[in-house]
Amino acid sequence: MSVDRVNKTIYIIVFLLALAGAFIGTGLGLFWLKGIKPVSSIFQNEKNSAQLPVVSKSLLATPPQAGSSLTTALQEEITETRRNAIVRAAEKIGPAVVSISVVQTRTIRESPFFSPFGDEFFDEFWGRYFQPREYKQKVYSLGSGVIISEDGYVLTNEHVVRDADELKVTLPDGREVKGKLVGQDFSSDLAVIKIEGDKFPYALLGNSDNLIIGEWAIALGNPFGYLLDDPHPTVTVGVISALNRDIKRRTGEERVYRKMIQTDAAINPGNSGGPLVNADGEVIGINTFIFTTSRGSEGIGFAIPVNRAKKILSDLISKGKVVKGWVGVRVQDLTPLLAQSLNMEEKEGAIILEVEEGSPAEKVKIKRGDLITEVNGEKVRDKADFQDLISLLKPGDKLELSLVRDKKKLEINLSVQKEPAVKVSEEKEDFLGITVSEITSGLAGKLSLSSRAGVVITSVQENSRGESLGLREGDVIREIDNQKIKDRDDYKKMISNIRKERRLAMVIEREGGFYRISVTL
Repeated sequence: MSVDRVNKTIYIIVFLLALAGAFIGTGLGLFWLKGIKPVSSIFQNEKNSAQLPVVSKSLLATPPQAGSSLTTALQEEITETRRNAIVRAAEKIGPAVVSISVVQTRTIRESPFFSPFGDEFFDEFWGRYFQPREYKQKVYSLGSGVIISEDGYVLTNEHVVRDADELKVTLPDGREVKGKLVGQDFSSDLAVIKIEGDKFPYALLGNSDNLIIGEWAIALGNPFGYLLDDPHPTVTVGVISALNRDIKRRTGEERVYRKMIQTDAAINPGNSGGPLVNADGEVIGINTFIFTTSRGSEGIGFAIPVNRAKKILSDLISKGKVVKGWVGVRVQDLTPLLAQSLNMEEKEGAIILEVEEGSPAEKVKIKRGDLITEVNGEKVRDKADFQDLISLLKPGDKLELSLVRDKKKLEINLSVQKEPAVKVSEEKEDFLGITVSEITSGLAGKLSLSSRAGVVITSVQENSRGESLGLREGDVIREIDNQKIKDRDDYKKMISNIRKERRLAMVIEREGGFYRISVTL
């Protein structure tokens, strides 16, 4: 037999022996495993191992009876872990959150024929032959609010209740009560409603000046309440995303929102006026609006800081409006071109355009051309900063201004006075049913106008042509029939032409926005 055949034979024998050993070993292993202890008991016998719970066979065989001591203890422990700070805060403030139903009457104007180019096109070419159809229509809307006192004062947004003919407040327990608007302020977008009844649950107002970016924020309200038909407030949770957010006004918008709280807690239609709450269940803001491209919540919502509301609540409740302090200056932004023309080195600030006669500013020798850089120690970057810092001043408040005049820094103190009644020379115009006035310095300051050209509407007669056209008190008429209006004399001349032509083409300014009215009368 050759050596190669011997080697192959040896290899085969070794392989068979190894295979037999494997089978024998596997069998012995399975036999031993029949008597092995459970894994849990092995861990329990190890001193340094984690202790796993041991479940009694009797408990596995028969479920514990409801009410047994073990079940009750477990349920209480689970319930306690579920009731975190957010749950407790929602429970605390939920009974004070209400739904507000608003009924408004609006005048609807429709052209007698459909025009693919819009009503303005129809008015321009066919308005003199066909009269538009006008009718009044009731419009229903919904918002939220929060009860802030035991006797039934409700804080909400001004835009929720504006022009309301009827207000109905629905409490979380399902009760519906009539609401009465007692005070509102356009500039701050805040309003107070009064409801009558027994003692109401109310929310505590917190401190919005000590908020921390990243802390819990809880938004409550009644979004889409007209669809859900449920008086109980909803709860959404997020964090304080940012503070002191200034929102730039877009074309057509009438308000400027300053120093807002930003949150990613979901805010949806119907949430406006509801409270934004901290983990202690205290109101820190009033939910106001969201930024969205999808018409839904995208995690960018804004609330008015509650400290701003606390400053004006007493005025809204006792006087129905905010009694504002008067400084007596009109200002504008310091642009690079203006700074160069005035030989100023500063890059930021609000430059004084006009000092009103007899004002607190005039009494302390403030002059036109002075640059305001600080108010009460806070930096003034532009006109918006200055207006924000003085917007909540009350008569009697002290004001410290840091000025720059002829490259010298000045510190001037003044005492804020009550805003005087604006004296105007009015003229009633019966054709439109409106009263107009020259734009005085006081009116220009009050309405934040950049120009004194034109006339301002000081009243609109009920059921008049002016009311049906949507004209409001405070509107500034800038143009008529494409002719600029400088003063009241210009206005009178143009109105006489309107009477002859029976056509009106007017440009008005309202809260910084410009609107065109074109109609056959």
